Amino acid sequence: TYRDLTGDIEAEISAEKHRILREYVESERFKLDFLGPLRDDILRGLSFVHDYKQINAQISQNINVLIETSYQAASFDAKLSQAKEAEKAIYEASKFLEEKLNVAKFLLNPEWLTRPGDCTSFRFHGLAYKYIRIYEPQFLRKQIKLVVSGESYKNVVANAQAVGVIPHTLIDNAHKYAPRASRVEVHIEDRDNHIIFSVRSLGPVIAHAEYTKIFDPFYRGTAARETVEEGAGYGLYVSQLVAKEHLGTEITVTQEIQPVERNLHVTEFNVRIPLKAKILF
Repeated sequence: TYRDLTGDIEAEISAEKHRILREYVESERFKLDFLGPLRDDILRGLSFVHDYKQINAQISQNINVLIETSYQAASFDAKLSQAKEAEKAIYEASKFLEEKLNVAKFLLNPEWLTRPGDCTSFRFHGLAYKYIRIYEPQFLRKQIKLVVSGESYKNVVANAQAVGVIPHTLIDNAHKYAPRASRVEVHIEDRDNHIIFSVRSLGPVIAHAEYTKIFDPFYRGTAARETVEEGAGYGLYVSQLVAKEHLGTEITVTQEIQPVERNLHVTEFNVRIPLKAKILF
């Protein structure tokens, strides 16, 4: 009958629409398409990134020269340890701002992730430790015990600034959401043709439906927003973009079901870093 035929056609159209939508979502093109119309707004909101980088470079250069010339020691780290607390605070803030601006740089220019000319050979272990050192004073201020384990001696051929977004973001999130006097575990390990990097800490509950959404641009989980008010919601997005588009890998997250305290759960972010960037294959 006409009604049956119409119903069959509608069912076929509906199934086709769902198939096309599913393919679109699975391809993750929606993320870049989502950012496209917002690009002008993002550029306006972050239009001063370049200026901030220049200003911060001046601050960094001046504080480095001040510390370098004011203290007698064999290395800069030794001189920094002798510096006044105010000098250390300026140095730490400058380094922290520099790395935050690097994340914004790749948000504004995701096409830079596919430029093979920016790739060099570097030790991921040393890169990760740079962010550990940057965040150590902030962990101390929250009385958080930072535990680093594992050994890694292999080099990675990739864009070091881009890859640095991953340890920076995961360590930053652990510091941001972990409660005072808790524990954050960072693990780095060579395994076959990869380097395993993971960050484990207490954090707000992630709803089942949010496990993939937390990697979407400008999305923050419900419990995360309730726990910490500030946050732009682009750190994990850019990190996952680097992992997939530049390295050809993926950041995963797991969380223990039972809360440890005050609705806080043991949460672990994990990524397998290949020794060669995806764009070089």
